[in-house]
Amino acid sequence: MSGREKWAIFVALLCVVSLTLAGCDQQAGPPGRTQPVDPYSLNGGGACVRLGAHPQAPYVNIQVSHDSYLAHSETMLVEDPQNPLHLVGGSKFFTSPAHYRFQLGYFVSFDGGCTWRDGGLLPGFPSSTLTSDPSFAFGAQHLVYAAAVTAASATSSSSGIAVWTSRDGGRTFEAPVMVFNDTTGRIFSDKPWITADQRTGTLYVVWSYDHGASCGGAGYCQQELAFSRSTDQGRTFSPPQLIEGHAPFCTFAVRGRPPGSTACDEALGATPVVEPNGNIAVAFIYEDPLVRRSNASLLLVVTSADGGKTWTPPALAAHIHDVIGTFPPEKYRVASLPAFARDPRTGQLYLAWADRRYGDADVLLTTSKDGGRTWSAPLRVNDDAMKNGAQQFQPQLAVAPDGVVSVSFFDTRRDQQHKLIDVYLAQSIDHAASFLPNVRVTTQNWDPAIDAPTDANGLKFIGDYQGLAADNSFAHPFWNDTRTGSQQIFTAAVPSAQPPR
Repeated sequence: MSGREKWAIFVALLCVVSLTLAGCDQQAGPPGRTQPVDPYSLNGGGACVRLGAHPQAPYVNIQVSHDSYLAHSETMLVEDPQNPLHLVGGSKFFTSPAHYRFQLGYFVSFDGGCTWRDGGLLPGFPSSTLTSDPSFAFGAQHLVYAAAVTAASATSSSSGIAVWTSRDGGRTFEAPVMVFNDTTGRIFSDKPWITADQRTGTLYVVWSYDHGASCGGAGYCQQELAFSRSTDQGRTFSPPQLIEGHAPFCTFAVRGRPPGSTACDEALGATPVVEPNGNIAVAFIYEDPLVRRSNASLLLVVTSADGGKTWTPPALAAHIHDVIGTFPPEKYRVASLPAFARDPRTGQLYLAWADRRYGDADVLLTTSKDGGRTWSAPLRVNDDAMKNGAQQFQPQLAVAPDGVVSVSFFDTRRDQQHKLIDVYLAQSIDHAASFLPNVRVTTQNWDPAIDAPTDANGLKFIGDYQGLAADNSFAHPFWNDTRTGSQQIFTAAVPSAQPPR
């Protein structure tokens, strides 16, 4: 009996078992990317994740945002580790794109991302205060947390980091708690990220702690790496601890820095993960403020084995050939911010970023099997032709409980002029030794110039990062898109590849 015949018999038996739950695909083939062996086992899944129905591309693109805000961008998404049907995400909600005014809003789904409830803006700040750079995390007991930058209003010079807590699964959020707030105008907080230790419920927040209030669009001031924790479910947070450390490769010259300094204090894009043993790892980019060399910036990782009390010196994960500025003649800003994730079972670490070493922008990935001490040679994730002029950028990473690695990213390969953007998904079933063929997620590409807000530097804004969550059955990219004529949030449930059995 052939393998295909055995598979057909297995599918038939599976259909008999699950017939009362959902119809089976009569064209099911051998196990692979779009035919997960194990269908969802939870009741309540929506039509896009129906039991036994694992469609081929094109995948249904679901519009998440249906509000009156004029633009949305900088998306983020998390999935409840105890319930893969429970998703919480958010983005910037622009109140005035022309004046670059925005606050953060959120969405929640309880059916696998097929339908969404729009929660509106996160509470607690007046419209004159900007909230930005969203990240979300699920903690113990299904608590949901959101973290953001709070920026100065017209009447205040304060800048800080706020955390909101939801005790009803993301339907509503409580008033924010300030992790840190500077009212002197001397410190600007940037790019925070929150995560939680599922075993203890401890929260960890990291962010860029910029001296001199603003780095002027480049690192002309110190940008240290701040860390804070909460052991009481987000009610209080420890004072900021600066953890960027020193290393012999941290030698970028910045005005005001002592000669010979090896402080790794040009930190941006810091992202924490908690490994299965409770160790904390934080990845960040050590950026060359002048981008004077083709391989200017560095990806660094610091780790802690004692809950953040002490930290290792930075380990060098990769040299970055920076994607920074714009993709001429386009006007939207881009940067090589890292995406960071860990295998929830083995603790293997993964880092992805956009890189120009091959001419145009590609997504590269490196991995560590020893807790972040050493890292593999970078692997190209996108599988289009080399040096074809297409741009792949803003990657996001997620690792499912079964170890499948998912990377989503923006991609211009389908447009000959490389202007219109699609979302693609790459997956690995061998711990990032290789990647399966990329899958197009979007059903139509979109024009980034439509409805794009303009930032203080005159650059169009489509966000600095995108969202992605994944479980053993589906990957859920979460992105902004202009197909409706304005920046709206979309998602899709893409059937996951399956690891070897």
